[in-house]
Amino acid sequence: MKPDALVRVLIRDRAKLLGYIWAILRDHHLADDVFQDVTVLAIERAADFNDEGHLLLWSRKTARFKALEVLRGKPYRTMSLSEEVLDMLAQTWELADAMDTQDEAEHLKACVDQLTSRSKEILHLRYTEGLTGIQVAEAINVRVGSVYVALTRIYQALEKCIHQRRVEASQANG
Repeated sequence: MKPDALVRVLIRDRAKLLGYIWAILRDHHLADDVFQDVTVLAIERAADFNDEGHLLLWSRKTARFKALEVLRGKPYRTMSLSEEVLDMLAQTWELADAMDTQDEAEHLKACVDQLTSRSKEILHLRYTEGLTGIQVAEAINVRVGSVYVALTRIYQALEKCIHQRRVEASQANG
């Protein structure tokens, strides 16, 4: 593959690969570092890749090994996924490669935009700031149970909205 085509593929599928790395590391900053390392390695080996599918499979495997390397080098033990779970994730991620991440991201953004300001605040605290449910409850001054109920309702609303947007998109395209 040409390096410019390789970079376009990795940038296009950045969210998927970062999600995979984050699932292993549970740290956004470390996941971003691993993604950058994988990207540099891929560029160095651009001539080795036959096509996009080969690149994506190699990227995921390399990201997994790099992430596990990071975990082994940490001075403290964090909870990470077992090898069996990582193998199952790898299979699931192969199916996800068929999805258009840009469309999915647009669906998610549009659906999040429809949420109430309180729901957006809870999502921001939980996923952007990385707070635990307990910390979110403290930040917005509610019971912990209320945060988990709110998150469950938010997930359900987003799932329903995204499903509806997919249906509408498929009807418009075919």
